[in-house]
Amino acid sequence: MMKSASLFAGAIAILSPTTVVAAQATQASTASVALDIPEQSLTRALQMLARQAKINILFTPDTTRGLRARSIKGHHTPMAAAKLLIGDAHLAVIADAGGGLIIRQQAERPRALRTAALQTNSAPAPAQAVAQPAAPEERSGLDEIVVTAQKRAESLQDAPLSVTALGSEQLTARGVVSLSDLSTGAIPSLRIAPYGGRSSSTSVSMRGITSGDATQISRDGAIGIYVDGVYLGRVQGLGFEMFDIERMEVLRGPQGTLFGRNAVGGAVNIISKRPTGELEGMVQVGVRNFDGRNVRASLNLPALGALSVRLDGIASKRDGWVDNPMPGQADWNAYDRRGMRVSALWEPSSDISLLYSFDTSRDATAGYYPHMDSFLSASSPALAPIFYLEPERVRHSRAGVPLEKSVAHVQGHGLTAEWRASDSITLKSITAYRKLKQSQSDNEAGSLFAFTPNRLFGRLSLANVKQDQFSQEFQLIGSHPRLDYVIGAFYFEEDASDNAYAVSTARYNATGTDFTLVDPPAGGVFPDRASVNKAKSTALFAQGTYTPPLLDDRLHLTAGVRYTKDRKNGRLVSLAGVDPNRSYPFRESRVDPAFSVGFDVNDDIKTYLRYGVAYRAGGANSRSPTFRTFGAEELQSWEAGVKTELFDRHLRVNAAAFTMRYSNLQLDFINRAVTGAIETVNTNDPARIKGIEVDVTATPAHGLVLGGSYSYLHSRMPTVVNPFSGLEQNANLTFAPRHAATASLDYEFPPLSMGDLKLHVDANYSSSMLASLTAVTRTEAYTLVNARATLDNIGGMEGVSLSAWMKNIFDISYDAFNQTNSSTGQSQTLIKYYNEPRTYGLELSYRF
Repeated sequence: MMKSASLFAGAIAILSPTTVVAAQATQASTASVALDIPEQSLTRALQMLARQAKINILFTPDTTRGLRARSIKGHHTPMAAAKLLIGDAHLAVIADAGGGLIIRQQAERPRALRTAALQTNSAPAPAQAVAQPAAPEERSGLDEIVVTAQKRAESLQDAPLSVTALGSEQLTARGVVSLSDLSTGAIPSLRIAPYGGRSSSTSVSMRGITSGDATQISRDGAIGIYVDGVYLGRVQGLGFEMFDIERMEVLRGPQGTLFGRNAVGGAVNIISKRPTGELEGMVQVGVRNFDGRNVRASLNLPALGALSVRLDGIASKRDGWVDNPMPGQADWNAYDRRGMRVSALWEPSSDISLLYSFDTSRDATAGYYPHMDSFLSASSPALAPIFYLEPERVRHSRAGVPLEKSVAHVQGHGLTAEWRASDSITLKSITAYRKLKQSQSDNEAGSLFAFTPNRLFGRLSLANVKQDQFSQEFQLIGSHPRLDYVIGAFYFEEDASDNAYAVSTARYNATGTDFTLVDPPAGGVFPDRASVNKAKSTALFAQGTYTPPLLDDRLHLTAGVRYTKDRKNGRLVSLAGVDPNRSYPFRESRVDPAFSVGFDVNDDIKTYLRYGVAYRAGGANSRSPTFRTFGAEELQSWEAGVKTELFDRHLRVNAAAFTMRYSNLQLDFINRAVTGAIETVNTNDPARIKGIEVDVTATPAHGLVLGGSYSYLHSRMPTVVNPFSGLEQNANLTFAPRHAATASLDYEFPPLSMGDLKLHVDANYSSSMLASLTAVTRTEAYTLVNARATLDNIGGMEGVSLSAWMKNIFDISYDAFNQTNSSTGQSQTLIKYYNEPRTYGLELSYRF
């Protein structure tokens, strides 16, 4: 009987415009079943769901044409699985009276786009061509979060590592439009800071692993930054405002096997939204204090055959929050950013897709203002009478001096090709070419040098970096009943050049009661220093997860390995205007293993034990007169974790404990006798770092979601000999607060006559920390509170929303970065670069 029904359903699928996917047996769409569906076209994914869940699924070919489905694995109800496969496509899933499912277009668009997590919307009335359905399933519990931390889409709860994912709604609620917006601690173990108070360089740290001065082209970062699978080789240009993204994944701990070199502390993986092939878009305009305004827009064009196109654009401008009294010059922390992105998705068949993207951006941002906080000792020289200490954040500069914005021009091309060779094998290629040009302009405004009569001051530090990179990655992704695996190859090539120059822009009078500007500025031979650098890296990697046929399939064994071959060389082409004829080579070939053991206590409680190794390439310090080579770092990590979903998925608690052995740390030492001279050396002894991370999400009531995260770090750092003084001193773990936490509240109010109201509040805490490897003063502890309220569908106007937001509600100040001016002839003061003061604004959006 069922065989006849299956044949009849197959005939309908061929002869009619409605596809009926029929299974060999029928069971209720509300029963949880074991599923394993790889990423593929939505049509084929729904067919696999019908076979594995043994239910009927009805949909028209036009409904799913051109759409891709995420992979899912684990126990789900067919209803939840179908919604997970559909993602943020505008489709409704309806349960029919016979226990099957109907997939159809929604009569009206959802009020909010979904990202990694799914939300259930009320389904429209069914089409006459299908049977009358039962009421759609209501949203119950927390949304499932999908991540690609292991180069394949999978549930966050199934990934055997510590990972946090922020979807587009969460990023919007927190006001995150760039990496620098995470500087307040939205993810406690991830720290973002302006290195040296400079807007042109971003310091990214995770679990206490930091890059030091990674602004140099001959030196690499310690945290891997990826956008749509493309590795970004430089920290310059990371201040860009991100285009409309689907989610941001933060992978904590070494990711050497799948993400390669320079992912010692972890990786940040940013995934952009893809073209949908439907006419839809968004326009947002906003205003904020400090005379700020912004515009963001995105447009998905209707599919032209198999081709879909998406356009994104941004423009954002704001005055600084420390005024520069000199007319016509930039204020500190002012910015002017703009950019656009175009992406085109071609799907000639359900098994083949090619996604091309091009982005270009310009970020002009002035640096942070150097506050002279305090004297280092009682013997520190007196300030010029015209100046004063600034123990608190100020609104006006002590001196009007020449200052321009640091400007980053960034462009990139990307091509991602996928071929679904079969239900179990996918071939993927990621090709990218990117280039950047970054200028730097910083003025110390009288904070750097000690006062003497008629002395020059107002040191204007100028620098330029140019870089271009090409990368290619191939992946073979396989999924079989008991084995999931990925095999890949990676190639990266980079060419870069930089130069730096400093001039004095002002001069004290004889008594220090006034000063005059120096025009033209006084300086030496251009450039003070300049270098070139080339790097090539090739790698082969593989990782597989095997589920043996024992213990009710609750045991999962994962093993991976990566072979890397690095070649770097650079030359110092100018030192004080003279070619010193100094170069460095770096060569390294290595194998980095990883393995994990996962055990599912039940469907809701999953545990794992993970071992991983990662390394950061060596190089040279272009601020060093010797330009000598320093070696690679290595980090070995053990991590134990548990992931739970309790009370019918109304509570999610994920926790990890780790211990790490950090060898050959690359430490910077400043020559106190020569301003700007720095040497980088490796430690002989390893550092020991251990910590705990806990993430909690709960939905105790309808429309209410509570979240919280906590991070604890403890370290034992080695001693090292200062190459300038010859004295032994302790190294520091930087940007690593012992305690850090965040808490959030999201609430959707019952429907109101004027629209749909949503409220978000978050609080971020950090204990004090050290900002450099040789710092002696800790930054201040802080707690910041932020909020955002959004009214959707105002007055019944679908897609129109108004948001009011405020960051740092209580106007808390703390030093985001500090340093000492303690070299010979300097002011002998502690310099602090403060966080942003209270900011607030309004945003009006329209989605169609």
